[in-house]
Amino acid sequence: MNISIVGLGYVGTVSAACLASKGHLVWGVDINRDKIRIINEGDSPIVENGLADKVAQARRAGLLHATGDIKEALQETEICFVAVATPSRPNGQLDPAHLLRACEQIAHALVKLGRSQVVVVRSSVLPSELKHCEAVCNTIAPGKIKLCVNPEFLREGTAIRDFENPPFTLLGVEEPAVEVVLKSLYDDFNSPIYVLPPQEALLVKYASNVYHALKVAFANEIGILCQSAGIDGHAVMSMFCRDKHLNISARYLMPGFAFGGSCLPKDLRAVLHLARQSDLDLPLINALFASNEKVIERAVHQVIAAGARRVGLIGLSFKPNTDDLRESPYVEIAERLLGKGCELKVYDPNVSLTRLTGANKDYIDRVIPHLSHLLVPSLADLADSELVIVGHKYTGVAAFLDDADALVVDLTGQHPRPTSKEEGSWSLSATF
Repeated sequence: MNISIVGLGYVGTVSAACLASKGHLVWGVDINRDKIRIINEGDSPIVENGLADKVAQARRAGLLHATGDIKEALQETEICFVAVATPSRPNGQLDPAHLLRACEQIAHALVKLGRSQVVVVRSSVLPSELKHCEAVCNTIAPGKIKLCVNPEFLREGTAIRDFENPPFTLLGVEEPAVEVVLKSLYDDFNSPIYVLPPQEALLVKYASNVYHALKVAFANEIGILCQSAGIDGHAVMSMFCRDKHLNISARYLMPGFAFGGSCLPKDLRAVLHLARQSDLDLPLINALFASNEKVIERAVHQVIAAGARRVGLIGLSFKPNTDDLRESPYVEIAERLLGKGCELKVYDPNVSLTRLTGANKDYIDRVIPHLSHLLVPSLADLADSELVIVGHKYTGVAAFLDDADALVVDLTGQHPRPTSKEEGSWSLSATF
């Protein structure tokens, strides 16, 4: 293909060199004359392993050109990538000025050329900035720009390897014809291609980087905790990382509801107590309970804000397929709603007061002794509820919700949201 890339910074130069090495004809565009000169001389304007060689090879093959004239580039190309900088403002907000200016210049150039083009945003931007880009393109060149996104996941130092051997290629596109064009660009890459709506694709990049920052902070806090106890933190975390079923996996990484049970809260308190004994400040780990509490507060607020008095709760144990009620966030919701004067009914096929024994029974007797008056034996007993809270996805729940004439607060994020109340139950929130 013939490709243009606006912005010859880190992402732009790496993308240009790697695409040219695949046999595509690439035009790089930048306002910096030094970058243009350096690339056209067969060198790299940034330091990155192997990049200078890639640029030199592409120049010798006649597959890479740099220019300051965006019109010159666009008249030669089928796809235009935008990889300009989106720096932070002092308040943390992204500054989209470079991106919006690039969109303006692309749109004006396409109007002059009288042609349409697929424009792919590679820059890291939030969905709100993409909407601004769409507005700019539609105002200046209505109908001429097919705007989509292709987030990059390049790490400095290994960017070429990351570009050529990614875990996946992510496209944010809505039009099938554009999807076909972009997929063909990555056909010879040995990695799967996934397609999401543009807004969701953009946030995958942010979710990834925030999680990487979270991992670094978590490992450092565990490391300092180990160090204070005279323990080898590297040995601890090395073994931690060997667990690919839970620790390094997709488990616990889907949006849902708060954590609870007999293990996580107890062990988290023990770690925080150990940190206090050692005069250690572990802000990340220390914030976990506060974050969990906010999840519960949001759920209760949604129910109260709906104005419903008769409330049904599906699921009471801290997670499905267990009868353990200890520190269950659903028990906490039940307690708070009762305190707000709600008439509550609870359905949980795994919870039977006649079977509860030991610590589980002691907890219920102490925290929610009136449970026996709340439990109902079937979903049908919730039919008169004005609002139903879905905590667990038991057999029959989906069918019950389809027939129920009630508002639904879905804490699982697994039930579809009807488009109107007339279609059945509807969700105040898809997920937390």
